[in-house]
Amino acid sequence: MNTKRMIKQSTLSFIVFTTLANTSVFAEDSTFANVCSDCHAGGFKGWVSGAPNINKKNKWDEFLNRHTAEEMKEIVVNGLSDHKRKGGCKTCSKDDIEASVDYMLALVSQ
Repeated sequence: MNTKRMIKQSTLSFIVFTTLANTSVFAEDSTFANVCSDCHAGGFKGWVSGAPNINKKNKWDEFLNRHTAEEMKEIVVNGLSDHKRKGGCKTCSKDDIEASVDYMLALVSQ
């Protein structure tokens, strides 16, 4: 792993863990469980869509190298080509979605 990538991932991990520690979201995130897990926990929908699985950290490398945590939150909140706006959740707040992204990033950055 190159030094620049290690620093970027270490910084991302620090930010995510600090955020989680301050917001007490470290227990399973309910938005993740109810919305995001359909695609990001290894189920059929995730396989079909190509969504990165939280149980396969190496699959997240592409995304972690391409986007910051803030950019990923913006993509999920606003939608982008192959990701539905708010993961398709019409009742989720921006805070719900951002906390869920933080939760996933914490899992794949460990």
